Amino acid sequence: MSAWRHAHHRRAEAGANPSLGNVVVETRPCTATGHSCRKLLMSPTTAPAGHAVVIGAGMAGLTIATALSTAFQRVTVLDRDQLPWQAKHRSGVPQGRHVHVLLAAGTQALEALYPGLTDELTAAGAPTGDIDRLRVCLNGHRLARARTGRHGVMASRPLIEAHVHDRVRRDPAVTVIDRREVRGLATSGDRRRVTGVRIGSPGDAGEQTLAAELVVDCSGRGSPLPAWLGELGYVGPPVDELPLDLCYATCRYHVPCEVDDDLMAMVGPMPDKARGAAMMRVEDGSWLVTLAAYGEQPPLEPHGFEAFAATLASDDIYRSLVRGQALEAPSAFRFPASVRHRYEHLGDFPAGLLAAGDAVCSFNPIYGQGMTVAALEAVTLGRLLADGVTPPAQRWFAAVSAIVDQPWGLALAADLALECVQGHRSLATRALNRYIARLHAAAAHDPELTRQFAQVTSLLEAPARLLRPATVARVARGALRRSTPPP
Repeated sequence: MSAWRHAHHRRAEAGANPSLGNVVVETRPCTATGHSCRKLLMSPTTAPAGHAVVIGAGMAGLTIATALSTAFQRVTVLDRDQLPWQAKHRSGVPQGRHVHVLLAAGTQALEALYPGLTDELTAAGAPTGDIDRLRVCLNGHRLARARTGRHGVMASRPLIEAHVHDRVRRDPAVTVIDRREVRGLATSGDRRRVTGVRIGSPGDAGEQTLAAELVVDCSGRGSPLPAWLGELGYVGPPVDELPLDLCYATCRYHVPCEVDDDLMAMVGPMPDKARGAAMMRVEDGSWLVTLAAYGEQPPLEPHGFEAFAATLASDDIYRSLVRGQALEAPSAFRFPASVRHRYEHLGDFPAGLLAAGDAVCSFNPIYGQGMTVAALEAVTLGRLLADGVTPPAQRWFAAVSAIVDQPWGLALAADLALECVQGHRSLATRALNRYIARLHAAAAHDPELTRQFAQVTSLLEAPARLLRPATVARVARGALRRSTPPP
């Protein structure tokens, strides 16, 4: 992935390298560590002009704002929450208390947008490490440890968002305004173009119009965009939906290092027992522990919480919890369904309007794909804006669809492997899930299979990587060996 970063409005000061086209190389000290960091800055071929509005100041909204600042003189980010200046939970991100995984592709994308961000998170206490410091149990098999050469960042969602928010606030082209709700779209007389948004303060009936040349909806799963399109006389997008009724319970624990010196442990659900968990060490040295179940709420008191962990396919997490100490009462979160709005299938869409992040596709959070997909979309928007022209909706949504296809397919296949999930299982899906189960069994003895599987689920390689003849042969050889179940 080639690095991308906006040049603010100081391209001449940085000094362009003709051999790199519209990419500028600049070396500046990292604000967190003081070390110099070399970054690639991409600036548009035309001077930034106009105003763009982003609805939502979550990870999608913040990263999209950074991309837009290359092509627009002003970018305004609006959010109905009172946004914290520090790493704190907020009501607009109800899932923020639970374990969040930043996949390897997401780490690369965020580093491209905000060079030095990984160093900043590390300096703030976030542990980093390769997957050889992760314990992973899938389909009842503990995968052999492997090295990928790529380090992941173990940080809470509030810490990651706070550091990205700080970078965005320091961008002179971007203004973040909290406690503002967007109540609708402003349009031209013929409703063919969006010309801004109608905004007001929560609890106040008064409203005003904020004019803009482009509006990007990053308001999340509850996006009102389909309803707004209907109000304007447009047909809404087709929707793909997989009902899940996924329930979370998360508790923060102190676990002594002599009990557990890894960085993360994950236990996936079984086809006939749809319970799983993730346990991750975060920046303050504590552990976030999330229990997940389909169709049932994990207990929200410590004793029941730990008893639930004992019922998982592996007792790795349970053994750590009973020797640790709960630091708070568990908190709950519910995710009803994975939903994908197929905007790429619409032939008629108003100009001056785009959408990104969960407003387009909301993934089952158990697979940790949301932040990564949002960052990849922002990097892609930056590339499309490099010529100074806003991409038409059809081109943008086609690009988003190409990003979403892989994680959406991986998540759906994994969910449809569970007997309790109601959905259409094609012959190809059933065959793939049988093969993946065999791969997990073989990976219990084969670190190379673990590495390849991690490359795919981290969105660094396409799923076809797992179907190459050499990989299929390794899986077949592994089937001849009896997998040792985890203790």
